[in-house]
Amino acid sequence: MSDYIADNNTKYISKIGMPERVHIWDETLRGGEQSPGVIFDIQDKVDIATYMDEIGVAVIDAGFPMMSKGEREAIKVLLDLGLKAEVGVTVRSSKEDIDTALELGAEDIYMFSTTSKFHLHYKHGLTEDDCRKNVLAAAEYAAERGVNFDFITEDTTRSDVDFVVDLLKDIKELGARRIILCDTVSSITPEAMYRFTRDIIERVGEGPWGVHCHNDFGLAVANTIAAVQAGVEYPTLTVNSLGDSSGNPAMEEVIMAVEKLLHISTGIDTTKLYGLCKLVEERSGVYISPQKPICGYNAYRHESEVHVSGVLAHTGAYEPILPEEVGREREFVLGKHSGPTNVKNLLETSDMELTEEQISEVLDNIEEKIELNRDKKISQFLHQRDDYESNVLGLPEERFWEIVKEVRDGDSG
Repeated sequence: MSDYIADNNTKYISKIGMPERVHIWDETLRGGEQSPGVIFDIQDKVDIATYMDEIGVAVIDAGFPMMSKGEREAIKVLLDLGLKAEVGVTVRSSKEDIDTALELGAEDIYMFSTTSKFHLHYKHGLTEDDCRKNVLAAAEYAAERGVNFDFITEDTTRSDVDFVVDLLKDIKELGARRIILCDTVSSITPEAMYRFTRDIIERVGEGPWGVHCHNDFGLAVANTIAAVQAGVEYPTLTVNSLGDSSGNPAMEEVIMAVEKLLHISTGIDTTKLYGLCKLVEERSGVYISPQKPICGYNAYRHESEVHVSGVLAHTGAYEPILPEEVGREREFVLGKHSGPTNVKNLLETSDMELTEEQISEVLDNIEEKIELNRDKKISQFLHQRDDYESNVLGLPEERFWEIVKEVRDGDSG
């Protein structure tokens, strides 16, 4: 890979506690499908899981079997694919959930429980003592059944640290393989995430450790990177940042940040990242923002004179990640901010020559054509987008009441 990252990043970054290798844990097929309006059918899940396996994803969460019969059928198919990646399922800290996972043939389960007083009280009406009792009983049961189990501490960043540390020490003794810390509502900053994660790791002991972040403040990727710097080896991620609310850390962004900023291998064939992003976009129906890093339409398109001239002189001037590293192609486009450099560069690919005056005239004509009916086109697109979001990405409340009336009046057929 190219390396045009500032020397100051290497100078000021601390290697203390950082893992030698990062293993990518995918949550697209479970947490990602929780995005409002997203539905993956079995073939979608097979295609996405197979692609992720091919590029080197280490762990794939196949889903939450207690959700529905259809979910269990899809999980069974994924478990039977024989992928190189570890394919497991998410379960609550209960014997019923564990038994259901085992009946499907799961050899790896990701058992979770909230650990914050806030969640325990308002979601479950439980105390920390109740939580400890339930979690340890489930862990003992999983150990007795001989299944590999990890433990996910939901809402960890809002939990009492002493309670979390004591609980994790006990669950490690019962055989928990990996422990995943969660920033469930994006309630922590990157610096605090580093210190918080490092504190728990030092007090509980070496892992493997994982982290699961959310993006309510736009910090999911940054917090994940901070946790990796603190010693986490298994970041849990979703392609294109799918997930509840504002989503989870974007797999493609975390991979490239870990590889290029931290200089840690993820084992991922990054040249296929764009293909994965486009596959998930197509199957999820959640479109990628043009400005999205790595996979956005504009990520490798250059228009302004400053950027075009810089990239033509040396790609490292404005591209810390080369397009071919992630399966993209560079494109120079013409628009309001274009200058003579781009025009001359394009002319060099042909036998046509223009004077400086003619080049200026070309640029004036380009700006006129770009602005022609621009407001009308934008308005039409935004109207279509709003209609799509309202009717495809989860039905709005008013549609719910229409359906209720149809059912009540016998008109639903």
